Amino acid sequence: MNAVSFGNLLAGAASIPTSEARVRFWRRTFDVNDSRAQVGRILGDGSDKQGKIVLSTIIEVAQKWFKNANADARIASAAERAASSKPPTTPGTEPKRRRVLKWNVLNTLDAVLGFTNFKTGECIATYEMIAVAAECGRDTVYRHLNILRDLGLIDWVRRCEPTDNKKQPTKAAPNAYFFEITRLPSPVQMLMRQILKRRGVTLASHPERTGSGKVPNRVQRLADRLGKSLAGAADFLRRGKERDTKVEEAAFVRAETDLMGDIPTDQWAAIRHPGDAAAQAAYNARLGILSFVSESMEMPLHSPPTEPDRKV
Repeated sequence: MNAVSFGNLLAGAASIPTSEARVRFWRRTFDVNDSRAQVGRILGDGSDKQGKIVLSTIIEVAQKWFKNANADARIASAAERAASSKPPTTPGTEPKRRRVLKWNVLNTLDAVLGFTNFKTGECIATYEMIAVAAECGRDTVYRHLNILRDLGLIDWVRRCEPTDNKKQPTKAAPNAYFFEITRLPSPVQMLMRQILKRRGVTLASHPERTGSGKVPNRVQRLADRLGKSLAGAADFLRRGKERDTKVEEAAFVRAETDLMGDIPTDQWAAIRHPGDAAAQAAYNARLGILSFVSESMEMPLHSPPTEPDRKV
């Protein structure tokens, strides 16, 4: 093929009407009328009052979680620096401070939850809407949402909707966001359920809801095109087993939380398995109590009332 014929080929490709261009969406993008895209569930009893309590509790528990995790990171970083055999003045050898969770991520979480419709439980918003509410850029919103999803604090479904345009029958629709308590680590679930119980709210769990997941990278898209059916089946089974395990653990956490009520979590093992140190250790390990809950997590929601002055 010479240069002239190649140029003619490009010109012919460029002359294809744009109406024939196929509108493509990322995988696991569902029509708004598809049941998989309808992930909204009411919070509490569906009232505005209980809905606001649930949302404020999510933010409060996330703040405690971030504070605890960052404190642990500072302690670990200090221990690494103390154990380092290289002098700290050597450039490039100082251990990095592992402050893994940044507080401005919670601003994005608060902004997303602010779009919740308490009557239906739907939470629908665009990146631009979230960026305005969080007072940050669109790229920042994208980055924060991925962090929040990895932590289990938020998830979403990519959606599309039909149009009246025959040339482009489908267009992108805003994402539908949702909070699912079973995605959280067991200690965080326990803390949230304890606080909600004190506030008179019962939060139902719906672990069957699944988000659209991360946008596939180039390798994943190539694998899809090559028809990696066996790998896909194995991945599907693995995700199913992980989901079943999370559901089982979440049910265990909820049952223990309902049974123990406001009793501090560090006393649960002794109550459930008195005199059996091994069983207590296994119980705590399953709930993640020793590795997560600290004194700061067990502080009361409000300061205790001061005793009145006694007259002598």
